[in-house]
Amino acid sequence: MSYFFRTLMKSRGSMLLFLPMLFLYASSYFQRTAVPGTIFNQLQTDLNLNAFQIAAMGASFIYIYALSQTIVGMLADKYGGARIVTYGGLLFCAGTLVFPLLDSPGGLYLCRMLAGLGASTMYLSLVKETDHIFGHKNYAVVMGVVYFVGYGGGLCGTLPFERLITVFSWKNVLLGSGILSFLLYGLFLLGKRMVPPSGVTPGKLSFAPFLKVLRNPWSWLILYCSTVNFAIYFIIQTVFGKKFLEDFTGMSSSGAAACIFALTCVCMTVLFSSSILSRLMRNRRKPLILFSTALCLLNTILMTLAIYFEFSGSVFALCYLLYAVASGFSVVFSMAEQEVNAPDTMTQATGFINMINYLAVALFSLLVGMLLDAFGGREVSGAVVYPKEAYLTLFALLLIPSALSFFGSFLIPETRGKYLHHGE
Repeated sequence: MSYFFRTLMKSRGSMLLFLPMLFLYASSYFQRTAVPGTIFNQLQTDLNLNAFQIAAMGASFIYIYALSQTIVGMLADKYGGARIVTYGGLLFCAGTLVFPLLDSPGGLYLCRMLAGLGASTMYLSLVKETDHIFGHKNYAVVMGVVYFVGYGGGLCGTLPFERLITVFSWKNVLLGSGILSFLLYGLFLLGKRMVPPSGVTPGKLSFAPFLKVLRNPWSWLILYCSTVNFAIYFIIQTVFGKKFLEDFTGMSSSGAAACIFALTCVCMTVLFSSSILSRLMRNRRKPLILFSTALCLLNTILMTLAIYFEFSGSVFALCYLLYAVASGFSVVFSMAEQEVNAPDTMTQATGFINMINYLAVALFSLLVGMLLDAFGGREVSGAVVYPKEAYLTLFALLLIPSALSFFGSFLIPETRGKYLHHGE
């Protein structure tokens, strides 16, 4: 750890560039969490949208975010992360600022796509600049900080956002967040002028590094296990988790939002500590991967039983927290994905796992919306309350991918922090 702090002191000038990028990333995470999950009922009552339309609002952000990852990875490798955020940050700010000013579903979807396209540049740009500024030896610890701060933005999209919209209109709160994003973008541009970004890599843009990742069977195995953990957690956090607690357990809006707040806090803590824990375990990745997939499976079994036997709300709150623990090892999956490939594919491997994670989230969001609408529900004060059978079917179906993920994780090789293949 002393080496880490020495490197940090040497790199303190670069913080003028790194910190605004980091907080812009946190702002993008706020948008992913706050819309539509926290305002699910408000979108139903104020805009008369059904579950599928609301899920599609989240998916419109996530689809464009995910599908951009391959190109963003190549551009970040070629031109450096800061140059990519210069353009992506502007798109993100524009989408978040205009969104609360519109009422039509088409316009709202378009703004979410624009914000998603801009947000897609931020994570991989941070990956690139983190490796450039701090070096790969400190990469795990710094990325733990990046995840922690990013998820902190998501944390603000849960209970704090829910409490604010009880005082102010949800549109006004989202407008304020868009203005804040523009201010952060301005600080980033100022820092970019004062701190030279990473250099441009010679040569042409090429899909060759990405094709290497695609041809590696270990990439797909780690990817699947990571995606199951991440998708279940993220959908609970951002789409139906709060809604389920209100519908099934009768929790108040603030109580349900507090559970999502706690879930995000736990995930943040595990994200930060898991990277340090892996470092203390001499960069072992597999024990933490096995633990996370086992926890995801066991918790899905518990969640299904809890719905069937109609346990109290405290049991579901506990299940939510356990999902957060399982997803908190995302940084370990990401490092393993990089290390089963080669150093020259680091950004591409990270982009690949990020892309599939979010594509699964987008697809799963729509399927959840269709499932809830298929079971129907009763209308209460303009919002639809979905039945027990809908949620029971959902978690029973989730047992299948969770079980496959657990058994598949035994086949993942241990990398011990080393790349298994040589770069070009």
